Amino acid sequence: MSQPRIGIALGSGAAKGWAHIGVFNALDELGIKPERVAGCSIGALVGAAYVNGRLGDLEAWVRSFSSWDVLGLMDLSWRRGGLIRGEKVFDVMQSRIGSMDIESMSMPFIAVATDLYSGQEIWFRQGDLRHAVRASCSMPGILPPVRQGHRWLVDGAVVNPVPVSACRALDVDLVIAVDLDGQRRSRIQAVPVDLRSEAISPQEETRALAEQEGGFMDLFARGRDYIASLSDKFALGTRDDPGMLAVMNQSMEIVQQRHKRARLMGDPPDVCLVPKVADIGTMEFHRAAEAIDAGYSAVMAQAHLLEAALG
Repeated sequence: MSQPRIGIALGSGAAKGWAHIGVFNALDELGIKPERVAGCSIGALVGAAYVNGRLGDLEAWVRSFSSWDVLGLMDLSWRRGGLIRGEKVFDVMQSRIGSMDIESMSMPFIAVATDLYSGQEIWFRQGDLRHAVRASCSMPGILPPVRQGHRWLVDGAVVNPVPVSACRALDVDLVIAVDLDGQRRSRIQAVPVDLRSEAISPQEETRALAEQEGGFMDLFARGRDYIASLSDKFALGTRDDPGMLAVMNQSMEIVQQRHKRARLMGDPPDVCLVPKVADIGTMEFHRAAEAIDAGYSAVMAQAHLLEAALG
């Protein structure tokens, strides 16, 4: 009998999404090779690298991340519909996942995005790869929407966080889904508006700086430490004072979770993998090694189900 054609649906999850790399690594170790890929948000990015034969390049790059590297890719903007413009990071991403048209890639691929005004689910099955991935990754409030003709497109997670339906449309016999938000987390994921330390007041900080010797060099050192801590502050928040962007982020996740459950109940995958990445923050992209290991472990924990599904 011929082997079933396997498709994989890679879910959204921002920094948790490096777990998809570990999933592919473990599947390869088990001799399971997906032939069709549908991805949403970070799932579209990692899926594009896999389909284009560049997964190893992407893994080597993200494993080398420090919090400084992540901050260096953030071209902040408050005027274009998002906190980050995103051009810098996607310029670098293009060098890691390749530059080509989707229809020229080694296997069928779909990147899922959302029409901002109609709410329509948009599937990129052809056209420029960078444009498709960029649209699929446009997290509302974080990255600005992407223009496509008369449409403005945002993150596909708004309508289809784990795109099983898109994967089935690629003529597959079996769908493996990767759900990055299938576990409850122990801390709130937030982007606080007030990024100052809560340990001391602004007046106390000013007085402490004035008392320090070294003048400019000391101020520079403090600024460096402040910037280095931003990646943690992007990822953490408190339940007592979540801040505006924390509320936005948390609310969007609630909507996505409810929508995801409804979609998966109506069209369940054959096997669903749930990496343990709940406590990796939205912007903690420097924790790639942890996420990749979690993805690998999720596959190995379900290896018996995968083998049974494959017959």
